[in-house]
Amino acid sequence: MESNEKGAYRTKQREIILDYLKKCQDGHVTIDEVTDHLKNEGNRVGRTTIYRYMEKLADEGFLRKYYIEEGVGACYQYQGNSESACRSHFHLKCVKCGRLFHVSCDFLQQIEEHVYEHHHFLVDNSKTVLYGICEDCQKIEQDDEKKTGRGE
Repeated sequence: MESNEKGAYRTKQREIILDYLKKCQDGHVTIDEVTDHLKNEGNRVGRTTIYRYMEKLADEGFLRKYYIEEGVGACYQYQGNSESACRSHFHLKCVKCGRLFHVSCDFLQQIEEHVYEHHHFLVDNSKTVLYGICEDCQKIEQDDEKKTGRGE
């Protein structure tokens, strides 16, 4: 466990959760995904335990928490004991498969600057999510249209 995590005490369950979060640090995970993964690995850790520990890690800055859509639980990204690069990019959410992507784009940066300079509004990239359909899901839709004859 991070030695500088405030008020940390080590338990086997916390170590298992933290190890998994570190392995997933390039992506985002939900409480349910962590629960399912640990269960599939033979680790019996209760959903409530996972939720409480992940909330604690988020409060202490070790995880970044994203609210992706109303009525759906948050997802989390491990960032360790440092500020995440998520402040410098936007996020794309696929409405078909649910995946969340990081996107660094000069054009989006220009939009952010325009909003600040012309509308005096500071955009928080870590909470900015653009919704649409990812490339993989677009291909699936195109293939489905070809199969049914709608794409011709």
